[in-house]
Amino acid sequence: MSDPTASGDAPVSGDPGRAVQQILTTQLLPALRAAVADLGGDSDESLVHTAPTAHDSGWPTNTAAALVHHLCGVVTSWGAACLGGEAVDRDRTSEFAYSGPVGPELDRLDALVARLPEWTAAAFVRGELAHPTGTAFDVDTARRSGTFTIDWVLAHILHDVAGHLGHLELTRDVLLTGLYRR
Repeated sequence: MSDPTASGDAPVSGDPGRAVQQILTTQLLPALRAAVADLGGDSDESLVHTAPTAHDSGWPTNTAAALVHHLCGVVTSWGAACLGGEAVDRDRTSEFAYSGPVGPELDRLDALVARLPEWTAAAFVRGELAHPTGTAFDVDTARRSGTFTIDWVLAHILHDVAGHLGHLELTRDVLLTGLYRR
């Protein structure tokens, strides 16, 4: 049997915010950065602002930059607002129209993820979760059913980042193979 601490994969006992932060920072965020780099990052020849399908198509898709910007909104809403209890303004719909530079958004996402342990501790101290700002999720039903917990929120953040990483990787693959239609 191998020693889990030898690879740096030791479990983070009793600190779910730090455990989720570790998964995000060691696995998911580097993969996001790699996919964005494959698309050219913020270079002049970049594909980060190109969607694989036309905006008016029957199957509209998001650009890589919009997906990264949306993930900043996800972590802000569920981390800062819901866990941390911070006042947050979020316009979820506008996140998908983002057309600014992607590098600063990746850095912003890193900084937001770094705060997950702090926000998780704040939720434990308060003993309750605040309403996440600008979410499409039915929080009131989850509260009534008793499933709206700190662990669920952290799992939801992981789920959203992992799911959108998959979208970003598919976007990259389609764009780099030239399968998209202008």
